[in-house]
Amino acid sequence: MGVRSLVKKPVELWWRYEQHLRVLGLATGFVFDLIIADRPDSPINNLILLSYLVMAGGLIIVLNIKSARRWDVETGYQPLFLLFVLQFCFGGLASNLLVLYGRSGTFAASTLFFLLLLGMVIGNEFLRNRYAQLRFNIVTYYTLLLTYLLVALPTFLFHSVDTWVFLASGAVSLVTIGLFLGAVYWLVLRGRQREKQFYEVSVLVGLVFLFFNGLYFLNIIPPVPLSLKNIGMYHSIERLASPAGGAASIYSATYEEPPWFVFWRATNSTYTLHASSAAVCFSSVFAPAKLTAPIFHRWEKYDEDKNKWVQVSRISFAISGGRDGGFRGFTNFTVTPGRWRCNVETQNGALIGRTTVTVVESTTPPELAQTRL
Repeated sequence: MGVRSLVKKPVELWWRYEQHLRVLGLATGFVFDLIIADRPDSPINNLILLSYLVMAGGLIIVLNIKSARRWDVETGYQPLFLLFVLQFCFGGLASNLLVLYGRSGTFAASTLFFLLLLGMVIGNEFLRNRYAQLRFNIVTYYTLLLTYLLVALPTFLFHSVDTWVFLASGAVSLVTIGLFLGAVYWLVLRGRQREKQFYEVSVLVGLVFLFFNGLYFLNIIPPVPLSLKNIGMYHSIERLASPAGGAASIYSATYEEPPWFVFWRATNSTYTLHASSAAVCFSSVFAPAKLTAPIFHRWEKYDEDKNKWVQVSRISFAISGGRDGGFRGFTNFTVTPGRWRCNVETQNGALIGRTTVTVVESTTPPELAQTRL
């Protein structure tokens, strides 16, 4: 039995189950990086993500060069392992970014990357044409590149989360993908449809760029690399004596516990007024080291007559990055019965997260738990 016969059978099995193995590679990378994902200012974590981006870009070009030259099953040179590694890189990047973007307190921001991951799975399952796969891989690659640069550049270069930083990071992503598309044009695309295919891919990249800009200015995605670590509505918060050795202060807080099955909330969604009409919004916001920014608590009450949220107060405090548990801050406000929410946002109004409660009055005191923050 020759070498070609030994190689041919596993290659034929690959083509039979290729689409499923692509998804397996994606899932493997996702789970692997979900386990090892670290804070966004971790040098090691960023080196891993950069290696994923470099490998994924190189593999897209190499795999399509091989495909264009029709290195078919008979030659035994089909890139079995390389296809798996490409999907592993995509899954790893998506996992890391999901961890960071998903920390936002908004449902829309959390579901955005779940939808992205779902789209990657669907694309791997149903796109059979080589050019369709190339377009899909490039769009996926640019989406992951853009979302990574929106985190990395404010963290390591600009140390700010202002709007101009977002726009500058987007501009860097366009330059980077422009160089990548140039390599694709000269090394991969062939034939009379070359200019048309290049134009189509460029338009898709531009649409992704515009889409994320729209999400940012509509406050659907959080102002990364800032991310919400904790938020809740408390009845009282008292600062205890600071620990020795310069450690962060400890706070004692009282609150109404949520039901056991509402595990994603730190405090109850119902806030009971009894002896006092004051409520305390406590939040913990993670910021990378060297990043400083003013943070605001925007208190809003829902107007039932106008069917909209109305701002009643906006209180600021500064944060300084680097603490693992996030920079903690709290504000007090006098509330009345109705629906209230406390938004945690940047100076420009970009939403980091929020908590919403229904305030009710009671003649009997609520059952309060105590914790340390």
